[in-house]
Amino acid sequence: MVIHAKGDDFIVVTGILDKVVTQEKPITVARRMPNMDFIIESKNRLWGCRYGIALNGEMVNEIYASKLGDFKNWNCFAGISTDSYAATVGTDGQFTGAITHLGYPLFFKENYVHKVYGQYPANYQIQTTALRGVQKGCERSLAIVNEILFYKSITGICAYDGSLPQEVSSALGEISYGGAVSGSLGNKYYVSMEDSNSEWHLFVYDTIKGLWHREDDTEALCFCNCRGDL
Repeated sequence: MVIHAKGDDFIVVTGILDKVVTQEKPITVARRMPNMDFIIESKNRLWGCRYGIALNGEMVNEIYASKLGDFKNWNCFAGISTDSYAATVGTDGQFTGAITHLGYPLFFKENYVHKVYGQYPANYQIQTTALRGVQKGCERSLAIVNEILFYKSITGICAYDGSLPQEVSSALGEISYGGAVSGSLGNKYYVSMEDSNSEWHLFVYDTIKGLWHREDDTEALCFCNCRGDL
């Protein structure tokens, strides 16, 4: 229900009173948001996804968006353009990462990507594409360099331009890596990964020259680009 006014001990909502009722016990009013695996921002909304048990105890496989400009409101369904949004997707498996790329919210699984088109809830459409998605545990490998999205898939580092991904890490050999954490600076993509021997490596990919370099054995927890430094 839409709350039109509120105070310390009252709220006002729209309704029809068909009889007089006396309420003896206190009433608790709650505003809840969904359980979400990953949360991103796009076009003045927060977006999230969930594969698992929801607050009501049901199994869900859903994508959500908050009310426009109101990140605390996820259950406003008044039939207007500023409404919240929720939709079920049909692919199996857990969500493995999310990011906003070229203005579109993207929600990855290991073998799929869900891309949300549209400007408001009534015309939102979710396009599902089967492709090499983000490897589980590598949700922080998503980073954008010069409008190209890079991330760690099961097979290697992929470059995604909005259509289909291309693997760019063949130069790193056949070693299996996991736990990838990435950042970008200028024309370079930085990724810290753990090999099968539990040793860490910080690799740098120069997207202009197409060259990979290993810098050191840094185990990165996260990256942040600030004022020209990473």
